[in-house]
Parts: sequence; C-alpha cells; structure tokens
Amino acid sequence: METGRALFNKFLNNEPLPRPVFVPMIRGLLSRVENMPMERLMNDPTQWANALVKTHKLFRFDGVVVGLDFTLMAEACGCGICWENDRPVASPPQNGLCDKPEETGRMKLALETAARVFEVSRKEQACIAALTGPLTLADMLFGRGKGADHLGEIKPLMVRVAEAFCKTGPDVLIFMEGRSLASGEITLSHKKIYNTLKNITGYYDVRPGLYVQKYDPARVDRFEGLKMDLYVLGPGKDGTLPDVSRVWDLGEGALGVGLGLPLNDLSTARRLIKEGRELYETTGGRGIFFTSLGPATRDVDVETLHQLVQEFFHDNASEQGDM
Repeated sequence: METGRALFNKFLNNEPLPRPVFVPMIRGLLSRVENMPMERLMNDPTQWANALVKTHKLFRFDGVVVGLDFTLMAEACGCGICWENDRPVASPPQNGLCDKPEETGRMKLALETAARVFEVSRKEQACIAALTGPLTLADMLFGRGKGADHLGEIKPLMVRVAEAFCKTGPDVLIFMEGRSLASGEITLSHKKIYNTLKNITGYYDVRPGLYVQKYDPARVDRFEGLKMDLYVLGPGKDGTLPDVSRVWDLGEGALGVGLGLPLNDLSTARRLIKEGRELYETTGGRGIFFTSLGPATRDVDVETLHQLVQEFFHDNASEQGDM
C-alpha cells in the first residue's frame, strides 16, 4: 500500500492516484489527544511537534498541516494575544509592526515545530504549512475593511515569514484568508502581493495554495484570479460548502482542489466522498484530494474521524480486490 507521501507526490505531479488522499486540518484535536491546553502546546515546540506527529499516526492521515492559526502571524507582526477558553484572540498592535515576525512570539515556535514535524514525517506523509494570507492579516493589523490600503506595509513581513516557512521544507504553503478576501472582488493589488508570494514558493519548489472561508458559495470562481496551484474551501459565510461541482471547477487550470468534509456528519461526508470520487474518476484519479471542512477542533467526533479514514483505505482495498 502506497504511503500518503507517495500519493500526494502523484497529486502534485498531476499523475493518476489509486485512491484519493485525505489530509484533514488538525488544530484543537491536538489538545484532546495530548490532554493538554493548546496554550501550553503552542508555547513549547517539542510538545507541539510531538502532538502533531502522535495525532497523525493515531489516525493514519495522509499528510500533516502545521500553522493552522490565524493569530500566529498577527501576533508575529505586533498584535496582542490573550487566551479565552484556551483559544487565542488577537488585539490591534499598540507599538507598531514588528520588523522580524519570523523571530517573534509563537511564530518562532511554529517554524521550529514545522521543521521538526516535517523532518520526521516526510517519508510517510505529505507536509503542508499554513500561513495567514495578506488580506486577512492586513485587516487584523489595521482594522476590518482598512487593510487593503496597507498591503505595501505588510508585504515585506509576509515575504519574510513565507520564506521562513519554505525553508522548513513543506510540499505546499497554504495562505489562509477569511472575509477580507472573500467578500470582495480580486483586485490588481491582491494579484501583485500574491504573485510576490508565489515567486518565493517557486524559488523553494514549494506549491502555493489558498484556503478561504466565509465566502459566498455562489461566487467561489473569482478566486481563480489569484492563479494558485491548489485551492481549499472552508465553511462559507453561512457555514456550508458549495456544490462539489463548483469546488471542482475552481481547480480548473490548477493542480486541483481540496474538498472539505464535515467531520461530525458521517452521512454527509460519505456523500461528498462519493461525489468527489466520481469527478476524480473522470480524470483518471487527478485533480482532487480530501480534507476537513475547516480545522478539526477538540470537539470533533473521534469515532467519525476514524470511520472517514477507513472510507479511503476500504475503497482502495476494494479496487485492488477487483483487479
């Protein structure tokens, strides 16, 4: 049986896969597996890395994602952070922007965690880094709706951290955006800053991806304007996912898309897997992988998660038995 690493390599090389890849985004679940607060985990790179490796081995996921926290980059750039119910909450900077965000706050620890996790996971699993996108970051730093006027100020900060993440050796660097990007049209300034970030990922042979949440499910096609290698859609503005066909169309001209599965609704997840596989089979096993509909929290149904993993291994075993 091929490893998640081998399968994801085929996805990245636009080669046919014997089965779809399942790389859910894991965040609060780490706290549950380790029985340790996220605040403590995220302030100790050894424990953070161990929690990621342990959780992904426990569930046999095909890949690991590091950096799934919108506040990491905000804190690194100067935002204050307080913890409420073991979740970080960002407040606007009080003393200007930090000029070395890769060395500031939990970002420094996240980069160390990524390097450790990717080193030990690379042989068996796909390795993905996640970083707050420029539009969302700008709004977090300068106020909602005001960030677009400050992209020039955050560009060098984004460049520094994107390069630092690329040096940890991921296969993909995903930029995470919310309504700051999702609520408007894609403009020339958006394209320019993303082109700069894509130049960096290209230099390090890392694929650029886009994760978006809080979008209008009927208008996801506009994200194609950023010309990313892959796209992942989280929950829309109403908490739902657009039709599978719309997600699929978003990947036209790209390597493909990550189709998000609701981890607490097994019947809906199975339906989405079936619909996604039908599209995947039209291309001979190209252009799609499966992930979670947004990051998995500590409240996720663990049994459902185990069953979803079995869906992918079972399908592959059935196909091999039919050969």
